[in-house]
Amino acid sequence: IQKQAQANTMQVINRIRAAFKRLEKMLPKDVQLDVVYDQSVFIRDAINGVRNAALQGGFLAFLVLLVFLRNIRSSAIVALSIPISIMVVFTFMHFGGLSINMMSLGGLALGVGMLVDNAIVVIENIFRHVEMGKPPKEAATVGAGEVSNAIVASTLTTIAVFLPMIFVVGVAGQLFKELAFTVTFSLVGSLWVALTLIPLLSYKMGGGKKEPAKRA
Repeated sequence: IQKQAQANTMQVINRIRAAFKRLEKMLPKDVQLDVVYDQSVFIRDAINGVRNAALQGGFLAFLVLLVFLRNIRSSAIVALSIPISIMVVFTFMHFGGLSINMMSLGGLALGVGMLVDNAIVVIENIFRHVEMGKPPKEAATVGAGEVSNAIVASTLTTIAVFLPMIFVVGVAGQLFKELAFTVTFSLVGSLWVALTLIPLLSYKMGGGKKEPAKRA
C-alpha cells in the first residue's frame, strides 16, 4: 500500500491497521495477514529520538542557568519559559497547517536552546533593578522595557537567517520549509514570553536578592 504524496504517513498506517482488524474477521481462518514493512516504526523512533533530545536539552539548559545565575528562582522562571514557548509553537504550527514530523521536531529541538536567550536577558535586567532597591513591580516593568528593543532586534536578526529557507524550491525546499517555520515560530514565541510572562513571573515569584540601594 503506497500513500499519496500529501498524506500523513502515521494516519494512513493507523487506518490500514484498523482495516486489517476488520479484514481478519472476514477472511478464512487459514488465511493470515502479515506486515512485511512498516514505515511508521522508523518514523516513531525518529520522532521519539528528537523529542528526547529536546527534553534533555531543556533539562541541561536549566542546569546551565542554575550554574551561571546562581539563583534557583531565577533559573526556574527562565526554565518555565521553555514549555510555555513550546506550547506557543505548537499553536502556531496548528494554525499554520504544519504537521509534527522529523523536520518540524528537529527545528523545535534546535530552537530549544534559543528559547531561553531572550528570557535570560530580561530576567537579569529585572533583577539588576531589584538589587538597586526598586519595588518588584517597577523593576519588572522598567527592566523589561529597557531591553525590549535589543531582544526584538536580536530575534528578528535570527529570523532573517532562517525564514528565507521557505522560499527554496525543489526537494531542499520541501525538506527545510517546516524546519524554517518551526525555528521562526520558536523565536517569536520566546520573544512573546520574554516580554510578557517573564516580567510577570519575576514580579510574582520575586527571584533574586533584594538589597538597598547604596548612596554615594
